[in-house]
Amino acid sequence: MTTVVGTVIPVAEEFLGIGREGTTGTVAAPTATIPTEKIDPENKVTYLEDNTLRGMMATLFSITAGTESAAVDFSGPVYLDTIGHVLLNLMGDYSVTGTPGASNGTGTATSAGATTMTIVGGTASLPIGTAIQIPAGTGTPAQIVVLSALSTTTLLTFANTPLRFAVSGTPALTVATAPFTHTFSLLNSSPGQPPTHTITHYDGITGTNKAAQFAYWCATGCSFNMDAEKLFMHDTKGVAYTQQAAAAPVTNSFSTVPVYPNWRFAVGIAGPASGGTLVNNITLASLDINRVVKPYWTASGQQLPYVFGRNALSVEGKFTEVAQNNTNLTSMLNNTQQILQLAATNGLGGANLLAITFNMNLCAFETVKLNNNDVIEYESTFKAIANSTNAGASGGQSPISIIIQNAVPTY
Repeated sequence: MTTVVGTVIPVAEEFLGIGREGTTGTVAAPTATIPTEKIDPENKVTYLEDNTLRGMMATLFSITAGTESAAVDFSGPVYLDTIGHVLLNLMGDYSVTGTPGASNGTGTATSAGATTMTIVGGTASLPIGTAIQIPAGTGTPAQIVVLSALSTTTLLTFANTPLRFAVSGTPALTVATAPFTHTFSLLNSSPGQPPTHTITHYDGITGTNKAAQFAYWCATGCSFNMDAEKLFMHDTKGVAYTQQAAAAPVTNSFSTVPVYPNWRFAVGIAGPASGGTLVNNITLASLDINRVVKPYWTASGQQLPYVFGRNALSVEGKFTEVAQNNTNLTSMLNNTQQILQLAATNGLGGANLLAITFNMNLCAFETVKLNNNDVIEYESTFKAIANSTNAGASGGQSPISIIIQNAVPTY
């Protein structure tokens, strides 16, 4: 008898990459690896059945392929250098500042999407990878570009980090270093559509380069779990175009940033997570940021969606506390709406600083339930309400703003 020998593809060799798309729906190579515990892609085709009456006892006479799309979900520990990619896609309003260094002359008017800028009085031969800070303008937030070629006294080149916003006037440019402070909020300026990304799933099986790529990925939600006894975790979901085989080898570029324990979090109710509004009795907290995303198919000659429409964003959560008083119950009964802040930092400085802060300036407790476990606990649920304090440069209102500090120049 002939011996039959197969092969296996170990799950341990999988990885997930993410890259921001320059053109919506066009595959972008991964620029970062997001370490995950689970990668869950699903390609979906709506099949159309012919169930016509034909004078016979059969019922199915043909199946025709209809519209198609995909879902790409992933989950695992939160790494404070890579979760920013998800937040940019989910929320859209984004600004970044670095630690200011040496002056690099002044900029000139340059359109959004440009990859070069003419400058005056710049520094020659700044190395590739140097971060250049462009200050906020009228109606535009601060932004950072990263040099992809040596600078000259009159030109900056940043092919991999195009300008997100147009630059006007003659802004003063500076070299920026870590830590960088990234602020994410809800994008309200028309048409309210955040950037899109390509998710690359190295699965060891798809195509010559063993990787499937899902273009036009739009996050539909990110749930954060902060159990004091466990790691800081996320569960991210999104929709995309169906997979295509990677046309070129993909790079696994994970960083050395460590996982984050939840006991480092501080919680503030009715004020910041410090001073008199700091509370120390929260054992478990969770936060769900959800986005309405709907695919629209049209008579355009393609099975893929014509567009994924991003719509309303909502924020809600819950936490469990070892009961010290019934303040939150009183707030719920009186509809007292107040600040809720969740903040964590590793306490280091410079490029080693890792910190995240969830700011919800107006929250309403929806339910507060007493649990008589081994000790008395309260389990509270809340909803974040849109307000101008949490809004970003795009104006309007936002239910939340999220600040991350790390060594990543820009997303």
